[in-house]
Amino acid sequence: MAPKGTAVTVEGRALTLTNLDKVLYPDAGFTKAQVIDYYARIAPAMLPHLAGRALTFHRFPNGVDQKGFFEKNCPGHRPDWLPVSVGPGSPPPMSCRIEEPAALVWAGNQAAIEIHAPMARADDLASPRMVVFDLDPGAPATVRECAAVAV
Repeated sequence: MAPKGTAVTVEGRALTLTNLDKVLYPDAGFTKAQVIDYYARIAPAMLPHLAGRALTFHRFPNGVDQKGFFEKNCPGHRPDWLPVSVGPGSPPPMSCRIEEPAALVWAGNQAAIEIHAPMARADDLASPRMVVFDLDPGAPATVRECAAVAV
């Protein structure tokens, strides 16, 4: 039986979005529908950074104030058009690949609030193509100090 929800089409891809009124960011009252809308709007800027990478999701189906979980393997209920990357290991992980706006909307519907992209492409996990420094402010550092370090 198909899940009840809202049917949408994103660039020719049919999706069913569920629990759109669920609040994922309680302090701001930000709903799952708003997360999905945000993902759809930023897709042109975000997709080039995700394409070709074996992704890990940090999902928060009950909102960010509840314990979330990491999902390294792409779920079996993914759309048949969503590509996966098979990694090394036994059993080999099958990571989701987000290559188009519909896939990013699908990830938002999974409450994938954090989408972790490795520095290497899926076809060559042993060869990172970049280095990223994550400069998070925290006492006693502020955003200004982090910006100074970044420069």
